[in-house]
Amino acid sequence: MAVALNAFYDEVEARIESGGSGKIVVEEVRGPYAEHVKNPTTVVGAFEVLKSHFGYRFANDVDVVIRLFKGVPIGVGLGSSGASAAATVVALSNLFSLGLSPSDLVYMAGLAEGYAAGTPHFDNVAASVLGKLVTLAILDKGLAVKRIDFDAWFAIAMPTKNIFGEGKTKTMREVLPKAIDLRKAVANWSRLAVMIASAMQGDLETFGKMMELDDVVEPARARLIPCYSEVRAAAKKAGGLGVAISGAGPSMIALARGESHAREVANSMAEAYSKCVEAVAIVAKTAQEAHIIYST
Repeated sequence: MAVALNAFYDEVEARIESGGSGKIVVEEVRGPYAEHVKNPTTVVGAFEVLKSHFGYRFANDVDVVIRLFKGVPIGVGLGSSGASAAATVVALSNLFSLGLSPSDLVYMAGLAEGYAAGTPHFDNVAASVLGKLVTLAILDKGLAVKRIDFDAWFAIAMPTKNIFGEGKTKTMREVLPKAIDLRKAVANWSRLAVMIASAMQGDLETFGKMMELDDVVEPARARLIPCYSEVRAAAKKAGGLGVAISGAGPSMIALARGESHAREVANSMAEAYSKCVEAVAIVAKTAQEAHIIYST
């Protein structure tokens, strides 16, 4: 399950250029986080994935030229690589009139994310493609993906620097337990069921409670997050309805009652975080799906 937030966005412009050799050319990377993009791996990955599945639509005598606006901060647990993958898949699907279903778009974008994460990764791209709150299950063939029209405000404390360096996602996956106690598994599954029902009913109080109860992932990663306990305590003191690590971290996220409350919670979280590492307060609302801005 993943949620799309409107605080940041990536934008991809794609065009076909004749006289090429059937490759992708990243012509420009701009935007507030462009300098951190050494290699737009998931952009290239999205092209390669789509070409491998729909090669008959990709002529060998033309190139696909990409311009990327990088507006999602990198390495802080806000789905940056997934945003680039999702934007590229949606753009190329439109450019080549592939007619992909929402589930297919998510599937292709998840495969593209694998170019950065090491293995296919579907939750972040699902939220970026479909918007709002998305639940998904990996099947033997493809995905089952459902969007919940969930409206909520969130507070985020985001470090201003990538404190883990390269390979953060890999590191945060490696610390997860390879096997878990059945009781912990049942506890997490039951909370997830209640969390989804709460989202469908707009019950923020219960959603928040379920959001912060995790016996599997959060305990394993919390010890690697600077000032984790302090940020969590600050969010709760400010009335946050639920607090958790955002993605693989190190950003922390809390559910709020509304925009002004989200700002209050975010400021409290960022202040607590800044005792360990410089951080900023971010306020975000659930966002709409990826969409085409213009097409010629």
